Amino acid sequence: MAQESPKEWTLEEENELRLEIDFGIKVKLRLLNGTAEIFGTELAQNIDYEFSGRKIAVFTWHGCKLQIQGNCSVEYIANETPMMAYLNMHMALEQRRVLATQNNGQGPKVLIVGPNDVGKTSLSKMLLSYALRQDRQPIYVDLDCSEGSITMPGCLTATPLTEMIDVEEGFGSSATSAPTAGSAVMPLAYYYGLPSPKDNVKLYNMLMARLAQSVDKRLQEDQAARRSGIVIDTNGLIDATGYEIIANCIKAFSVDVIIVLGHERLYSDMRRLHQKTDVSVIKLTKSGGVVERDHAFRRQTQNQKIREYFYGTSKSELAPYSTMVNYHDIEILQVGEGSLAPSSALPIGEDRKVSETHVVKVEPGEHLLHSILAVSNADKMKEQEILETNIAGFVYISEIHDVRKKMTVLSPCPGRIPKRFWWLGSLKWAED
Repeated sequence: MAQESPKEWTLEEENELRLEIDFGIKVKLRLLNGTAEIFGTELAQNIDYEFSGRKIAVFTWHGCKLQIQGNCSVEYIANETPMMAYLNMHMALEQRRVLATQNNGQGPKVLIVGPNDVGKTSLSKMLLSYALRQDRQPIYVDLDCSEGSITMPGCLTATPLTEMIDVEEGFGSSATSAPTAGSAVMPLAYYYGLPSPKDNVKLYNMLMARLAQSVDKRLQEDQAARRSGIVIDTNGLIDATGYEIIANCIKAFSVDVIIVLGHERLYSDMRRLHQKTDVSVIKLTKSGGVVERDHAFRRQTQNQKIREYFYGTSKSELAPYSTMVNYHDIEILQVGEGSLAPSSALPIGEDRKVSETHVVKVEPGEHLLHSILAVSNADKMKEQEILETNIAGFVYISEIHDVRKKMTVLSPCPGRIPKRFWWLGSLKWAED
């Protein structure tokens, strides 16, 4: 079959080329002349960038010519974008960083809130990229447990950034196992293991508070990070539970800038709640290029993230290791007894009989097949301590040998798994 000839697009200044690429389809993008960027990261001229299963926007400040090889499901040029407002936001944050540098103080602590699918993660990447381009070293905090921007879905993470965000891979693949050619970042990750904060609010808030303590220690020790500040990306909950989580986040991280993206009522409520504090509340409009992602797309994104953790990307391939593990060599743990109904679903006045943070042991068996388990860094089985211990990485249960009391696990590292406590969440993955 003859390869389709590449298309060329000419963009005027401050225009944006918006592309949607289906999973399983590979599209190559090349900047022929001019300047352009994707979520704040500049493109190099005459280099092929490859994308699959992505929705991206290529923006130019001064005009450019682009070449695209492959079939996009959506491709069009937009001449109305909120990029100037986003750049102004960056400049305001940079002024705070300059003051922090002069006074040896704390840089901005930015919280980005809004409903699902308004571009919170994209805005986070832009603000981080612009800061990195000015030799700053901000910390990126990802509180969206459904996405997995940095590592596996189900985690709350904090990542000190010192290098530009990769155009093709975002923050990089397999970030929790080790820094690789494709990923120079090593996040601090706590495993929540459920798709929504609503599923266990108490556990979510506990892990968020623990993460905030760790970030605060890092800021005290790392002068460059302290002056650069932090950018916090959140989930899309904006109901009563969402407001409670936002309030806890502001308190835990000592947030001083709240950016509300694409929601008038949330902006109004945040202004009212913080009018007598030192917290600045800013409203930004969402980009017209932001599209709603259905459940199938989100699930495919999750599967792609899991696969990248073990196998890497086309740019930086990894070879995982298969290891046989005896049942008696490990302890599999879960929070609560099976799956908990949300607190909001309980009858009025009723409390849980099983604590939302009670740790239970799970007997190994066939039910673990195709599960993703998080390997805890904990050495002792103390409930409070083990809950608040960060994770070393993940394993995938590929086979169960119940009669022999063994299981085959896929791991990014060779040899014996170094820790015995493994967390079971709701994450499943059927390996291709």
